[in-house]
Amino acid sequence: MDTLPDIIEELFRVEFPFLAVDSPHYQVTYRRYLASKWNDGDLRRAGVWAYFPWRHTAVHLPDEMTYLRLRTARNRDLITHQEQQRYHAAQVGVAGLSVGMSAVMTLVGTGGASRLRIADPDTLALTNLNRVTASVCHLGLPKTAICAERVWELNPFQHIEVFNGLSERTAEDFFGRGANGLDLLIEETDDLRVKAFARFAARSRKVPVVMATDNGDNVLVDVERYDLEPERPLFHGAVDQDRLRRLPEQLTDAERITLADALVGSEVTARMKLSLLQVGTRLVSWPQLGTAAGLAGAALAYTARRILTGHPMPSGRYAVDLDAVLDVGHHAPQAVAERERVDAEYTASMRALFGDAP
Repeated sequence: MDTLPDIIEELFRVEFPFLAVDSPHYQVTYRRYLASKWNDGDLRRAGVWAYFPWRHTAVHLPDEMTYLRLRTARNRDLITHQEQQRYHAAQVGVAGLSVGMSAVMTLVGTGGASRLRIADPDTLALTNLNRVTASVCHLGLPKTAICAERVWELNPFQHIEVFNGLSERTAEDFFGRGANGLDLLIEETDDLRVKAFARFAARSRKVPVVMATDNGDNVLVDVERYDLEPERPLFHGAVDQDRLRRLPEQLTDAERITLADALVGSEVTARMKLSLLQVGTRLVSWPQLGTAAGLAGAALAYTARRILTGHPMPSGRYAVDLDAVLDVGHHAPQAVAERERVDAEYTASMRALFGDAP
């Protein structure tokens, strides 16, 4: 594929935005531009070729900095030039690639994190396709491979390191040190023990952590600024730290449910609460929607960009609630009363099943 002439004309229009295409000066200025910067339009030796072996396709592109400038041209000045440079220079780790893949694509799509480390031990299953943007051609492939291919097709210059999950064995290489250290961790793993370990590892290295939790069609975003608060309790102190250190490799259903309840808290929707009580009986796992995964990707990329560009983004939990904004009946007295009824039923059921375990 060779559309470099069209790409160069697009670059010209970015550099000369005041020249309308139908202006009498447009073609004259464009010919001079080609003559002075692009060998009179002979582009055979210009730029680079990016080869995608999984597609058996080569694409003719400009050099990396020109490519970045064009790809982020529509960001200006919603993201300033200085912010874009800091955002692009960042090194970000993403652990867990269901919701995490949505975050990666939005992060890279907005021109952030030119250096990525991605970790996930799983392969793509058919049940993932309600929320992961992939195809049936990817079934059975590692999620890391699918994610890397999608990222490279968006930005062929992207630096990516792939890890088969985040663990004690891989942590040193995943987090790095000094100039090679992560600036931010996006944590989206399903394993509660890995979630705890990731935070202990991030806190010891003063790396901030952000996480989005599906909440029906909504999202809860947790920000833990270990770069600013190196003594901050994990998960905002929702669970005893010693208990988190002692988590066994294999958790029972009761341990998983009570821990998930403690970590997520009381802010989940009524349907999510009822679903949580049925995991392991009527439901195989925590339910997740594609709407929430897309919303989480946007929320995580936004949160990451604020942290990476030095804007205020304090630790805490933030609710991105579509129901509250778009459901016209959400605040009606009967809807509020029904949520309160479900809350009481949920609390009673949790106590009946598990006692007062945190």
